[in-house]
Amino acid sequence: MLTFAIIFALALTVALVALWTLFHPTDWAVKRIGEFYPGVLFRVTTVERAVALTIDDAPHPDVTPGILRELRTHGAKATFFIIGQHAAAHPDLVQAIRADGHELANHFYTDRMSARLNDVQLADELTRTDALIQPLDAPRWCRAGSGVLTARMVRLMQAHGYTAVAGTAYPVDLYTNVRLTVLHFLQNVRPGAVLVLHDGGPRRANSVRAVSLLLPRIREMGYRIVSLGELTRLAGRS
Repeated sequence: MLTFAIIFALALTVALVALWTLFHPTDWAVKRIGEFYPGVLFRVTTVERAVALTIDDAPHPDVTPGILRELRTHGAKATFFIIGQHAAAHPDLVQAIRADGHELANHFYTDRMSARLNDVQLADELTRTDALIQPLDAPRWCRAGSGVLTARMVRLMQAHGYTAVAGTAYPVDLYTNVRLTVLHFLQNVRPGAVLVLHDGGPRRANSVRAVSLLLPRIREMGYRIVSLGELTRLAGRS
């Protein structure tokens, strides 16, 4: 019984440390994780006080207009990871994102875990979305559906001219209330960080409120909020 209690305590400790690292990743932790995924962008190495804001699952009429409004209000730019089906249904919102000077990136065609797709399906979803968003920037960005990424997927993205993107601050906005979401992201603001929030249907409406609270706080900390492309260009000059 004592042995079981010790093993249970050790397992619980490891689990708690893992959860803490997931939601409060240090630069060291992000670097170690990145070593297992060569070619994947977790953060940008720079001394510039700037962070990249990325928005997954765009566009959607219930959320996108509000996010765009907050970005304009606070003078921020973002990279929107576009789901092809959403873009096909709402081409006006894709144009609105581009017209406001934001960056368009590829989030595959359907809203599902893309790691479950075979190579033919992955290539099809990637290229169908590519045709809809016509990314004009280099490098071009791609994020896996549901955030699950494999070496096979990274190779396929690279073969189609894309850079795979993960992030520095993990997307807790799907699971926590607005204030906890904002607190999580503020704890992870550092030069070169890549923040991940969500667009989408009515259940993502809190994203607008989160952005409205988060952006002014980041600005008060002396940081610029930019797209991934701009962040990498800043890094090149630093």
